[in-house]
Amino acid sequence: MPDHKTILKNFVSSFKEWLSANYSPQEIHDLQINDASYPEWKPIEDYFSALLAARQIDQLDDEDLENLLYLIARHWDIGRMIAWLSRAPALSNLGDLSPGDFMILAKAVTKLNGPEYNDAKSQFAACFEKKFDALTPETEDILLNLYHSGDEYTKRLSLLALAKLGYPAIRALLEQSWKTVDEQYHKIGCLQAIDEYVKDPVLLNQYLALAATEPGDELKKYVNWLNKKKFINNN
Repeated sequence: MPDHKTILKNFVSSFKEWLSANYSPQEIHDLQINDASYPEWKPIEDYFSALLAARQIDQLDDEDLENLLYLIARHWDIGRMIAWLSRAPALSNLGDLSPGDFMILAKAVTKLNGPEYNDAKSQFAACFEKKFDALTPETEDILLNLYHSGDEYTKRLSLLALAKLGYPAIRALLEQSWKTVDEQYHKIGCLQAIDEYVKDPVLLNQYLALAATEPGDELKKYVNWLNKKKFINNN
């Protein structure tokens, strides 16, 4: 059996050494880094492929999962470890990541704090929206944890996933998002959730009226697009 603990520790250590050699402490702290340019992704991807083939994710302890999720976070822009950039059913582009193993990773990422894990959290939230069809108690718990994790992008993607999967209290969550997140892309996410998943014309009209008084060029464009779409559908 491979020594997962040593392998994962070494991968993370090597990545952090590369960061220190190429970026300032401030850039690293602010995640102003080009993760995709790391020259040693191939061994990490090969290891992940072998891990999936051997079905050994359930053998990783909390420390191992934390290290693996750090690598998944930094791999976000490549999008092969977790196939979050596509709507195809596969959960990974490097092998057969089973739904059960995906849930192990998703549950583990909700327990991690620190901005360096936000890029992992957002990948799992995106996959729940794009690749899952049913809301289980476990999925609901994970998505609500991700929604409340503090990162706006993860919160927005979790909101969309909960709307898509039929979360019963989605209207209350939409109201909370609208009132508490003063960011135009988050408000676009609220409108998108209502338009694509909640499919309540009255509710959409209420939020379009609220959006009309909000700043943000991208939000205004999206509101105009939704109003045109509504007009076409009604005629």
